[in-house]
Amino acid sequence: MILLILVLFISSYALWGCQKKEKSLLTSVYIYGLKDARGLSYVGGTFEYLLHENASDDLVVFYARAYSIRAEHFQDTFGLLQAYKNDERFQLMFSAMSNYNLFLHEVSIANSTRRKTLIEKNLETLKELDNLMEEVTKYQNPDDLPPKLVKRIFQASEELEVQ
Repeated sequence: MILLILVLFISSYALWGCQKKEKSLLTSVYIYGLKDARGLSYVGGTFEYLLHENASDDLVVFYARAYSIRAEHFQDTFGLLQAYKNDERFQLMFSAMSNYNLFLHEVSIANSTRRKTLIEKNLETLKELDNLMEEVTKYQNPDDLPPKLVKRIFQASEELEVQ
């Protein structure tokens, strides 16, 4: 009986240790992804500046591709978090970053006229996403992300028009 209690205690302690390490690993993955959120907090402002300064098409394409990669990386961050934790916030962030990535990719492959139209038509939404991404960077633990913030990000990403 004592042996059984001892085995249960050791097993419980080992499980607790694994759960603690898993949480630490997931937090590290999220913190690593926050560098992409910081980068994505400048998309609208950057495109607004580039349009205002009549930047070359090559420069606009460069930024669109770079931001698309950042959105894809942040999407992957939430894909990993979702794989380990069945949390609706992570699924919504994954979908939001997927929408954002697809929009930015579309901007990067569109012809010059269409690219400019896409940016102009979506500039206010892009600037809203800038503010929302900056807000995300304030949370150093993925479990602390407020559901309202996640929903606002998802809704804004759904507003991006590619037509």
